[in-house]
Amino acid sequence: MIVTNSKLKSYLACQRSYWYKYDRLLVPKLTAQPFKRGTWLHELLESHYNGYGWKKRHAELTEEFNRLFDEEKEYYGDLPDFCNRVMASYVFHWKKEDATLKYIAAEDECEVPLPGPGNHTFRLKFDMIVEDEYGRWLFENKSHNTIPGADYRFLDTQSNLYVWALNELGTYGEIVGICWNYLRAKAPTIPKLLKSGTALSKAKIDTDALTMVRAIKEYGLDLDDYRDVISRLQHGTSTYFRRERVPAAPKVVETLVAEAAYTAGQMERGYEPVRTISRSCEYCSYKDLCVVDLYGGNSKQMIKLKYKPADKKEYYGFDTITP
Repeated sequence: MIVTNSKLKSYLACQRSYWYKYDRLLVPKLTAQPFKRGTWLHELLESHYNGYGWKKRHAELTEEFNRLFDEEKEYYGDLPDFCNRVMASYVFHWKKEDATLKYIAAEDECEVPLPGPGNHTFRLKFDMIVEDEYGRWLFENKSHNTIPGADYRFLDTQSNLYVWALNELGTYGEIVGICWNYLRAKAPTIPKLLKSGTALSKAKIDTDALTMVRAIKEYGLDLDDYRDVISRLQHGTSTYFRRERVPAAPKVVETLVAEAAYTAGQMERGYEPVRTISRSCEYCSYKDLCVVDLYGGNSKQMIKLKYKPADKKEYYGFDTITP
């Protein structure tokens, strides 16, 4: 059986959700707003680092977006402007550091056998592998409304499984750990002039260096008067862009790989699509369908209204698993 981190997480979180997604092959007609936004930024990052050019890819994605129905565009908001602003600010923020990095690979799909009985295969598609003065890192590009704390990184399973798989494969050299490459999923605040119209407020605002520089120039002010603010936004602890490196811990990797192999065995032996009802249901793509099923409503009508069948090869990259 071929397993992915997404399948493992889905199965462990809620077998009902796993059933809808991987056995009934249902996908929402409308991609959730955060996922759509994250996917767009993800593609811009890939194009930026592989030499294709993020502006070129952004123009292509914008053209696709403009072909959506008006209702869909209203649902997603002005994604083209948002993603353009965030990406331009990202490139400006990391310009000096990125000049010192060596790009190795991105978005490659790999397979390695899981240990233990069952002859299972772990499949992954990683974001990027980048080399700096400390070695080669798995870059995990993540967009969040608020940059997560250390606990989130240390409890993450996907990245540790990916590091193990990549080192087992050996194609990309030794991966020393994970570099979490965070982007805020919120457009930087544009500074405003004081009522006098002669200066910007120097009070801390939720913005980034490029947005500050552009505002200063637009208002016809002198950049030298704001060097301290720009420097703080560019070189201090940014609330918008951050990179956190976490070296791979062999014990953690060993434990998570063993647990992944055990879970794959459970999935292969079959399961009942029982619900795990928790606060996370609020964010589940199958919440509405699950509630209709639970209360004996017309699930066929709900599926027709909100879901569509997925091509299992195109959408999942592998055949579905039937219990």
